[in-house]
Amino acid sequence: MSQKEKPQGGDLFIVDNSDTDWKVRNYLHEWADIASRFDIATGFFEIGGLLALDGQWQKLESIRILMGDEVSHRTKNAFVQSLENITKRLDHSIEFEKESNDFLTGVSAIVEALRKQQILCRVYNKDKFHANAYITHAKHAVLGPSALVGSSNFTLPGLTQNVELNVQLRREVEQLQEWYERHWNEAQEITEDILKVIERHTREYSP
Repeated sequence: MSQKEKPQGGDLFIVDNSDTDWKVRNYLHEWADIASRFDIATGFFEIGGLLALDGQWQKLESIRILMGDEVSHRTKNAFVQSLENITKRLDHSIEFEKESNDFLTGVSAIVEALRKQQILCRVYNKDKFHANAYITHAKHAVLGPSALVGSSNFTLPGLTQNVELNVQLRREVEQLQEWYERHWNEAQEITEDILKVIERHTREYSP
C-alpha cells in the first residue's frame, strides 16, 4: 500500500472521501494491485462504481457484487420487483454516464467480464439489504484479507464524492467473510440480467 499519509484516528484507519487525494476509490485502486479478488456488499450498485476503477479492476481474478434494492419485499413476486428496481437504477446510471462519456469508454470491458463471469452479481431480497463492505483478498497469504466497512455504496458518489464513514478492518475479517458467504448463498443470481441491461447500451447499430 502507498506510504502517502492517509486519514487516520488513533488505531482507526478511516476513509471518508473528505481528503482530495484519498478516497474510497483510491483505497480500492491500490488494493487492486495486490489483491486476487474483491467481495463487495452494497445497498446500491451503479455502473460508475466499476468505471471509477477502470484499468484496475481488470487485474482481479474475480469480483462478486452482492446488492440490495433498498425495498423490503414480502410478496411472492419479490424477486421480480427487486430485479426491476435494480435494472432501472443501472439503466439510469448508464444514461447519466453518457452525458460525460459519449462512447461509454470502459463499459465494453465490463460487458466482457460479466460474460466470462469475472464479475458476478447477486441480489439479496429476503429483507431490506443496505450493507456496505469491501473485502479485499490479497494475492499473498502474508498480507491476509482486509475489509473496508461503512456507508459507501458501490457507486461513483459513494466512492468519490459523498462524505462517508468507512473503517478498515484487519482483524476478524474471517467472520465478516462468513457473513458475506451466508448472504451470498441466500441471494438470487442476476449476472445475466445485469449483462443484458449493459449490453443494450453498448450494442452497435448501423446508420
